[in-house]
Amino acid sequence: MIPNPVILGPNGSPVSTERVRLEKAARFNPLRGWTPDVLVSQLEAYSRGEISRLAWVMEWLEKHDDTIATVAPKAKAAVSRWGYDVLIKDEVAPEWKQAAQDQQGTLQEFYQSLETGDALELEEAGGMRLLVQQVMDGYGKGYAAHHIIWIPGPQRLRAQLVKVPTWFFEVTEGRMKFLPTYSAIRGVELDTLGGRDAWMLSKGRGVMLAGVLARMFKQIPLQDWLTYCDRHGMPAFLGKTSSAKGSQGWNDMATAVASIGAEFGAVVNTGDVIDVVNLATQGEPPYVKLIDRMDRAQVMLWRGGDLSTLSRENGVGANPQQEDSDELDSDNASWVSETINRALTKRVIAWKFGTAPVLCELKLRTKTRENVTQDLATVQSAKEMGVRISKGWFLNKFGVVEADPDETALGENQPPAETAAAETDVTASNTAAATDAAATIRTALAQDLQPLGKALEAAMNAGDLPAVRAALNQVSARMPEFLTGDATAGAMGVLMAEAFAGTTPTN
Repeated sequence: MIPNPVILGPNGSPVSTERVRLEKAARFNPLRGWTPDVLVSQLEAYSRGEISRLAWVMEWLEKHDDTIATVAPKAKAAVSRWGYDVLIKDEVAPEWKQAAQDQQGTLQEFYQSLETGDALELEEAGGMRLLVQQVMDGYGKGYAAHHIIWIPGPQRLRAQLVKVPTWFFEVTEGRMKFLPTYSAIRGVELDTLGGRDAWMLSKGRGVMLAGVLARMFKQIPLQDWLTYCDRHGMPAFLGKTSSAKGSQGWNDMATAVASIGAEFGAVVNTGDVIDVVNLATQGEPPYVKLIDRMDRAQVMLWRGGDLSTLSRENGVGANPQQEDSDELDSDNASWVSETINRALTKRVIAWKFGTAPVLCELKLRTKTRENVTQDLATVQSAKEMGVRISKGWFLNKFGVVEADPDETALGENQPPAETAAAETDVTASNTAAATDAAATIRTALAQDLQPLGKALEAAMNAGDLPAVRAALNQVSARMPEFLTGDATAGAMGVLMAEAFAGTTPTN
């Protein structure tokens, strides 16, 4: 059984309320004074495992750089938006199927009740989708960490996962260690903070290591471009006057020029000459292409292809680029699934089933670019050839949700249960009507055959055998008279008339 860890902080979190307050109060803009030399120092520190400083820069850029703030959420949402499945592993033997189904039910219940939050942003709360996006933070920064608060119950296990910021850790010895204070340089082992079972750690690609370089190479020309606009964005004004310098007319002209031109202006006598030195670039400034190139680099790092509108002058994308992006999303989904299975699935199974092997796994769904028509045709052909298709596989493959028994399905006017009840009522009504009609016909038939019965009875009582034979011959000769069926015909007529009129037959 997994214990509920008692760790740093009165709220059961490794980040105490006081630490949150100090962290908020000490926040600063890391781009102030951020030069290439500073960035080189931060990159070198990161490579040594001192990831805190650069991780904060990455966090700032993800929220404030116009390009990264767009593509980073897209990359995270591309992995989290399609949902997930808890599947039985393909290699499970038939004799383990029942045990696998038991584990599947336990895991489904666990992941449906999962709660996710953030150590600093206490209003941020969610479930599995938020957890996937938070794990994807490791794709950008290289590392991500969640503190797990296990909540065991009598029959089931629940958990709350709290994301702890990456800049709260250092990795100088190859393993993530928690920095207990804002100014700490060396961290403490996570074993002292509830043990490794109380943490879910993610090691990702860290695309922002290249992203910060692209941002620096964007920032320098962007600053130069702003300086260029500041100096050459407004025209200069030249006032010419015949008044002597220092005279009232001269001063009036100077005042007029100053009030018109905010940047550059001059006053000269009509005989003076001022040459204009034009520092403005002819055509497009060189800064634009470099800035655009760095923005494209950010998109390619996060999405695997330059799919932003920056690259599509007419808004038309390229299929190879889309395929690259889909493949990257699929790879990220597999990585996140493996991370969650390693940290959560194995521990939940161990808590519930002890030393039993793990027979199920969580798998994030991904965007599919399959030919659905062709796949459906294959399924139909297989079924016609006698292949038994798994219903669960079919529903999962094509994303079909089966209607509940009490739910109206596509093509139905009412739920099957109501339809069955209605059909039962109709059947019962028809059965009762048929019974009543049969009774009516029997009564009429008995009335029609009453004379024949009396004649036969008299013939049988005629005396000796020759007399009985003679009486029966007389009855046989009168048979058409006995079988006129007036009462039966009348009853049949009434029943048919009532049936055509849509009424219920009665006796």
